[in-house]
Amino acid sequence: MTDTLSPEIVERLRDIGLDTPDPNDQLHRKLVATLYRTQGLSLGAQIVAMKFDFNWELRSAGEVFARAKTDYEHFIDKKKAELMLGDGHSGVKAAAIANGSDEAYRLLLTYRLAEQRERAIRKFLDTLDNRVEVWRSENANERRADAYSHPDHA
Repeated sequence: MTDTLSPEIVERLRDIGLDTPDPNDQLHRKLVATLYRTQGLSLGAQIVAMKFDFNWELRSAGEVFARAKTDYEHFIDKKKAELMLGDGHSGVKAAAIANGSDEAYRLLLTYRLAEQRERAIRKFLDTLDNRVEVWRSENANERRADAYSHPDHA
């Protein structure tokens, strides 16, 4: 995807740790669109705009995560109840059978992947916050240097 992007967009994506944007990832496509839309604005303004994209994606990822976790837990609880009530298995044996099923594996994997996506988005938001702080410091340092280099500085 970086082959088709302008160098400025690639540089800005790298500023936030996204070295290889995936054209199949909706968030990456949103970020690229946001950067094109905000081209020419300050780094701070662009980062704030990208944070909106991340926040909406975090909301969506949270819903997917909650649904996946609930689906997994519901499956395990239902399977355990069926095994305990129907076959008379102990709770420990019913839990082992339920957790060992292929369906439990599939649901647990979906749940963990959703959890990881949500965690990754939160870390990206932290990275954006850190990048804004660095940008602010750089701007303050430049203003200070300009003030000292000005001939009227006393």
